[in-house]
Amino acid sequence: MSRIFTISELNGRIKERLDTDARLHDLWAKGELSNVVNHRSGHRYFTLKDSESQISCVLFRAQACNMGFELEDGQNVLVFGDIDFYRPRGQAQLIARGIRLDSGLGFRYMEFERLKKKLSSEGLFDLVHKRDLPKYPGRIGIVTSPDGAALRDVLRIIGSYPAKIIISPAQVQGEGSPESIALAIKALKNRADVVIVCRGGGSVEDLWSFNHESVARAIYECDCPVISAIGHETDVTIADFVADVRAATPTAAAEMAVPDVEEISSRLAEIGERMIRALCACSEMRQNRLEYLERSLSTRRMYSLVGESRQRLDYLAEHMQSAELQRIQMLRGRLDLAGGRLAAVSPLATLSRGYALARTPEGRLVSSVGSAKPGEMIEIIFADGKLCCRVERRL
Repeated sequence: MSRIFTISELNGRIKERLDTDARLHDLWAKGELSNVVNHRSGHRYFTLKDSESQISCVLFRAQACNMGFELEDGQNVLVFGDIDFYRPRGQAQLIARGIRLDSGLGFRYMEFERLKKKLSSEGLFDLVHKRDLPKYPGRIGIVTSPDGAALRDVLRIIGSYPAKIIISPAQVQGEGSPESIALAIKALKNRADVVIVCRGGGSVEDLWSFNHESVARAIYECDCPVISAIGHETDVTIADFVADVRAATPTAAAEMAVPDVEEISSRLAEIGERMIRALCACSEMRQNRLEYLERSLSTRRMYSLVGESRQRLDYLAEHMQSAELQRIQMLRGRLDLAGGRLAAVSPLATLSRGYALARTPEGRLVSSVGSAKPGEMIEIIFADGKLCCRVERRL
């Protein structure tokens, strides 16, 4: 049976093998800095990486003092040192003895700038596309890991605000996380009034999922305002540029998403007091008006009003009667005038002046000598009667 090693023995053998490999000493390694930590002891801890791999590094205080520049994430550097194996953690690391800046930028930084420039040229960052957050959202979507502290912070701040919380779970780091985040955002379409995309702090690699084009386009195409809260205040991602609002932390994002419940309660209480005061003032005014009417409508006042009304009725009756007599007289005068005009043109008026009218018994008017035949009977009509005559001859 093969020998069984304890973990300490196994890590000891690995360290011994690495220590005896001359190729792993006095070497230069090239890569991009990330996760730089300036420890209070004076030591520098950081990660050196390329597009496919990474290694932990440490630069002790003695060497850091003579470096001449500060280490920052995204720097492209050349590191001189030895590969060591840290047995307690079972981790290989590069013990740096010297660092110098390398020309050019780190690959991740270049990729970040490339995507940033591309999306900016397409207008995804333009202010004209930024939407205002709803004042009183009824539905709040949250895209994050369901197991992360970011979700607990957001829910704690939202607290008792009466909104429907829709958690759209996503993998927020690691392989496949950009696609997971994008799908989680798309899953909230037509379901939320505002969306919070968040995760807690972490290294550049941990937050890199939010620098992918698929996530940026999902945020841009979201049908409601999006708040991005990725990492801490100093962390900036492509998602922050596309989102409608950027929050420094998930806690700040929650504070932006909902109004202050205590402030609303205070405001409602103030409005309630104002309404009560207004109602009391209105009631008092109406009470004063009622008392005035009661005084105005006393018995004596009522008799006075009735007397005035009766006098007014008598006056109106007399006025109407006078007006009626005047109209009758006017109509009678018009009738007499019309009668006089009619009498002036009446045949009877002509007969009263000594003229006569001749006609046959059948009623045919005899208007000339030629219209009467000898032996024919005719009537001669005078003003005071008629004569029946026979035509003897025509002269």
